Amino acid sequence: MRRTTKRTSVVALVALAIAVLAPGLAHAEPSANDDFDTATTIGALPFTTTEDTTTATKADDDPTSCYHWGSRTVWYHYTPTADGLVRVAANSTAQRPLIAVYTGKRGALTQVPGACSADTGTPETFPATAGTTYHILLIEYYGGGQVRLDVSAQPPAPNDDRAAAEVLDFPAARTGDLSHASAEPGEAAASCDTAADRSAWYRYTPDRTRSVSVSVSLRHQAVVTVYRGVTADPATEVDCAVVGDQGPGSVFTATAGETYLVRVAARPEHAGWFDLRVRNAPSLVPVVSPDPPRPSVFDDIEFDLWANGALGRPVTGGAIRFGDGASAPVGGDAPRHRYAVDGDYLVEATLSTDDGRSGTATRMVEVRTHDVAIGDFAVPASGRVGRTGTIRVSVTNTRYDETVQVELYRQAASGYSERLGALSQWVAASAGGAVAFPFAYTYRAEDVAAGVTFKAVAKLSERYDGDARPADNERQATTATVRPAPGVG
Repeated sequence: MRRTTKRTSVVALVALAIAVLAPGLAHAEPSANDDFDTATTIGALPFTTTEDTTTATKADDDPTSCYHWGSRTVWYHYTPTADGLVRVAANSTAQRPLIAVYTGKRGALTQVPGACSADTGTPETFPATAGTTYHILLIEYYGGGQVRLDVSAQPPAPNDDRAAAEVLDFPAARTGDLSHASAEPGEAAASCDTAADRSAWYRYTPDRTRSVSVSVSLRHQAVVTVYRGVTADPATEVDCAVVGDQGPGSVFTATAGETYLVRVAARPEHAGWFDLRVRNAPSLVPVVSPDPPRPSVFDDIEFDLWANGALGRPVTGGAIRFGDGASAPVGGDAPRHRYAVDGDYLVEATLSTDDGRSGTATRMVEVRTHDVAIGDFAVPASGRVGRTGTIRVSVTNTRYDETVQVELYRQAASGYSERLGALSQWVAASAGGAVAFPFAYTYRAEDVAAGVTFKAVAKLSERYDGDARPADNERQATTATVRPAPGVG
């Protein structure tokens, strides 16, 4: 009885709770601007509003180009009366909502380039054209809350236009925000990225001729373009560099008294805060790398040349002197050279890069030819099964004293090589002498059918880079006739 009474009380409490909450649930209507067709119209700027997005929904045709997984959306429409930059900021008691801006009609909306805070973060700034209607979409990740929306006109950056380029001293450090920048009518596009049209301009006139480095640090990718003179067009472009985060930038030779324009730009989806540094370009420190690194007189050495350093500019010209009286121009394919005799050669390369810098590097190349050869390989002309024959391998060496290992193999009809043994000896350099490596082989029954072929291989066992001319380190010899053992056949 007690248990039944307790259950009855619980049921009664639940029913009471539902009765109290039901009116509130029944009247939880979505926001008035929950749908594209009922969007809140923004008249004049600045505009500020606060609304509760807890009951907002998401329509099946809401665009997802900015963020696919939003659970709640609300809409605003704005038609400017004059061209300019518009800044949209949103803050919430829940998570900060995302902002996306579109033009067009329902079902055929086009996202304004870069106007997606999932890419750039909030607030979102975009260039607006008079008479065009912009549809501002607020996207909640999940849940909802009290959201404050601020829409205002954003003054452009002071150096947004080329004519208002900011004058740089030297060295210089500047901070800017490309989300507050735009492309002026007729503005020259960067040759290395024509889509980077959010730009800020700087002007620099050196007091002396110097090599200048212009670097930009940006969350995403930036483009640095340098122009000679006060006009900016393809004919006056000096350098163009696409710059990653903390990556190398533009490098150019600035002539004393001549004015240069520096354009820092980004694509709309990458526009944001950046740091600009203008300073002396580091000296060119070329690198010369021979391949192979330990050559012989039989090697055509390829000399890899690069400018080195963080600026990563390509080598465009210069000359290389090989240290034996020969030289070659630098440009195009890597230069190649073969030395006639062993020795130590000081290689000197003077390189230049496309930014006007030049530098010289040296590298000592040690040419050593370690080359032995199998001079004579003597095997019995005939043999008998069960009897042992003597095999002699003679090794010649005319260059350096070497430790030589000779390996002896038996070649099977299948092509398989059976290793029979190996011998190592010290072989002194000699103009005409040879060192013999003696082996012994006991003939087998399977040798009767077609004889037996032997292979000898000579190796320089103490050199990891091997013999300079391995082609003469291997020879074959054949015992053509092998008779059965006595009393057999």
